[in-house]
Amino acid sequence: MTDNVIPVVMVGPESAESDRLLNPNAFPPGLRSSAMACADKLALASYSIRIIRIAIGRDLEEFIGQLSGNAAFKGFIPNPRKRAVAIYHSMPFQAGVQSFFITTKSMLDVFSKIISKAIVPTSNIFSFGKAPFRQKKIAGGRLLNWLEECIPTSYAHKERLIEILLSHIDAWISDVVKLRDDIIHKGQLNDLTEMCVPLSKKPQEITKDEIILPAIRGKGNILEYCRHIREEIDRMLKETVVLLPDVDTKLLTLWDV
Repeated sequence: MTDNVIPVVMVGPESAESDRLLNPNAFPPGLRSSAMACADKLALASYSIRIIRIAIGRDLEEFIGQLSGNAAFKGFIPNPRKRAVAIYHSMPFQAGVQSFFITTKSMLDVFSKIISKAIVPTSNIFSFGKAPFRQKKIAGGRLLNWLEECIPTSYAHKERLIEILLSHIDAWISDVVKLRDDIIHKGQLNDLTEMCVPLSKKPQEITKDEIILPAIRGKGNILEYCRHIREEIDRMLKETVVLLPDVDTKLLTLWDV
């Protein structure tokens, strides 16, 4: 493509949804590329949820098919003294799950840059990683320390912004960062239970409604959990973007209509 053309960019539904909160044109010129990157990551998080939903539906059919038709189960008789569980390990499902948590953490990293540069354009904060803050090591600690100690007194929303970020860190961000760290540093989600079913009767007799869907220990059904996190991301963006200098909120959808 030559340089003397006017690009006309059209986007899919996930990007259209994320642009409601992160429309690059609403941000100062120096932040527009970061806003676009953040919107793309938010859209990818939404698409990851779609991958998870489709994968679970497909896996359910495949799992039932294998239980009823796999030759390895021929002649299997349940033994109450030796309980067995069949587990379905799915790469499409793993792709959606890992993409969701890695992308969400990456989105937080980019958003930390937007926050800091909106307040102090020369800042170099680019991470929502862990650091000690008020004597406790937490996700987003580096950004919170910077907000508390380094921003100019002319910025009037410091305490409110810190309060909002802390509330979201406590509510969901710490969990998401831990899950992402499990994937990156340990290769898998330690708290994930994959699709499974106890083999308490002949596999051929097991029905769909007996299959236990994937879940995160302590969080419940993983699809519903990811949907909840996606809603929380929107809420965090709506609460924080309005506090940033020089953002044209008229170009954003920050309130329900």
